[in-house]
Amino acid sequence: MRLICLAACALVLSGCATQNKGLYDWGGYDAMLYGSYKDPTTVAANMQKLEAHIRALELGKQKVPPGLYADLGTLELQAGDKEKAQANFRKERELWPESASLMDALINNGAMPKAKEAKS
Repeated sequence: MRLICLAACALVLSGCATQNKGLYDWGGYDAMLYGSYKDPTTVAANMQKLEAHIRALELGKQKVPPGLYADLGTLELQAGDKEKAQANFRKERELWPESASLMDALINNGAMPKAKEAKS
C-alpha cells in the first residue's frame, strides 16, 4: 500500500513539473530593457534585436506581446524616425485596443510627421 501511495505522489508531482511557457514570447525583452538602462550604448543593438524578435513573431503568426510595438516605436522616435514610430504606435493600437488612448496621444503629440508647409 505504501509503495502505491509513493508512486501516486511521484506521478502527481511530476505532472506539476511541466514547463509553463507563458502566454507570450517576450524573447528576452526584459533583459534587453534592463541592459539598455544600465548601458545606454546598447540601445541601438537592442532595438535591432527587438525588431528581429517582432518580425519573427509576425512571420510565425504569433501574437506580439503587449507593449513591444509601443516600446519599439518609442526607441525609433528617440532615434529620429517618426514614420516608423508612428507605424509601430498604430500597430500597438490595433493589436491592443486598450492602449488606444495612449497610442493616439503619442501619435498626435510628436510621433506624427509634420506636414510640409507649401512654399509661396
